[in-house]
Amino acid sequence: MCIQSLFKNGLIVGIFGAVFTVTIAILGWVAMPNIIANVSKKTLVLEENNFVWNIWYDPPYPIYTDFYIFNCTNYNDVVRNGTKPIVVELGPYSYREYRKKNTSVLENSDEIVYYREHRWYYFSQATSGPGLSLSDVITTVNPVYMTVSKFLDILPVNNPAVDIVVDLIDNFLKERNESVFMTVTADELIFKGWPMDTYIELYERIQDIFNPWPPFFPPLPPGLPTLPEIPPSVRDDITLGLFKAKNDSDDGIFRVNRGTFDYRAFADIEAWGRNQEKLSPYLTFWPGEKSYCNEIQGTDGTVFPYGIDVDDKIWIYQTDLCRSIYVVYEQHETYADLPGRRFNLPKSVLENRTNAPENECFCLDEEDEGVCPNTGALFIGACYGGAPLIGSNPHFYNGDPRYVNGVEGLNPNQSKHETYLILEERTNTLLYASKRVQLSIDVRKTRLSDTLNLTTRVFLPMLWYEENAQIDEGTAKEFNVFIILTAVMWTLFAIGLILTVVGVFLIGLHFHKEKKLQKVY
Repeated sequence: MCIQSLFKNGLIVGIFGAVFTVTIAILGWVAMPNIIANVSKKTLVLEENNFVWNIWYDPPYPIYTDFYIFNCTNYNDVVRNGTKPIVVELGPYSYREYRKKNTSVLENSDEIVYYREHRWYYFSQATSGPGLSLSDVITTVNPVYMTVSKFLDILPVNNPAVDIVVDLIDNFLKERNESVFMTVTADELIFKGWPMDTYIELYERIQDIFNPWPPFFPPLPPGLPTLPEIPPSVRDDITLGLFKAKNDSDDGIFRVNRGTFDYRAFADIEAWGRNQEKLSPYLTFWPGEKSYCNEIQGTDGTVFPYGIDVDDKIWIYQTDLCRSIYVVYEQHETYADLPGRRFNLPKSVLENRTNAPENECFCLDEEDEGVCPNTGALFIGACYGGAPLIGSNPHFYNGDPRYVNGVEGLNPNQSKHETYLILEERTNTLLYASKRVQLSIDVRKTRLSDTLNLTTRVFLPMLWYEENAQIDEGTAKEFNVFIILTAVMWTLFAIGLILTVVGVFLIGLHFHKEKKLQKVY
């Protein structure tokens, strides 16, 4: 090849390679993201039978809820001597969860859709722990006994009439062997339910005693708290299971934004209520009619809007926690060979009101830790009939050390006990989610005789559950086009760079040979 040809060919190849590289860079890093953004904004709309509607309406991916139950092994010592409770975790007891939305609840519009979401749970032996059975016998804290105990404890002290009521109830429960602890099967604790005959009879007797109050008893003080209503599901078949009311049922009516006119509002829950009359953008469980704590924010966690930035909080409304929660960006993470971003539940969600003033409204009474817990715990009894029920991360992960140290057998671990989700980085489609919640009971000394030796107050865990959902193979394949386009883009970009380098090399070779010829002559 002559010297002039080297220069000419090098110039052509170099210019072509440089232009080609710049073009690919513009298409790949400028035009393509804009195209994806515009397509996502237009397609992320809850329109009947489109791609995102089908994911939201009837999730195609498998959902499992795994329960881990705490068996108390020294319950007699706890009651008799006030010994620190010792628990052993059993699980998982795994259930396949099915969901389907009913959007014929109320009249929908171009902007709004109303729905109820029905859920079913079926036990899965294959995904449960080895050797575990629903007939496994568990000893755990008796939540109904402690609810009665809490009710009696808020009655006035040093009042003869109240003392009579307390003694009547205490004797009634002792005669029927009711105590701080109960022994049930795993099935009864979770879904089937354990017998409630004693407490329904007690409820009716209390009603009879108070209505009317016997004239020969000392008069009752004014302003006594009213008894909470017995849930219909309990009264109908006289059993109570922690999750019984959630099986083959729904959580109420949701009003959701379709995202038709504002992609940022896509799938946002604008109002919720147990029935049509109670639909509201605010809850009523917490102080302050329109407080931060009562505000309903975010989606239901099935789908998410486009345009979420790594600095954004992703809000999700959780009926089982009686509040909205948020997750924050942690890191980039690949799942199912798809690029994603991992968001986790930060400590600030359950932080105490001193370190997180916005959480002040989750404190119902600063004098009572049972309804105003410290970091890592949330009193959720306000939406469960006033029960002394505490929600938290499993094993009180990210919680006050006192809660962990108050019970022997707890071992908080981030990888096992943290709530998080992974979203596909371009469209925010859910790739994987793991919601982890623990339910505990506030166990302490009260007026009932069986609690008199409980000198140390503890939040005693009953169980924790993990709700897992992951993208199915069919939906994952829909994103292969992005992977292919990315691979093609990088390949073409590399070819452009190679051509540019070859062009520069040929031009350099031209000048090198020309310089050698000049030395010869």
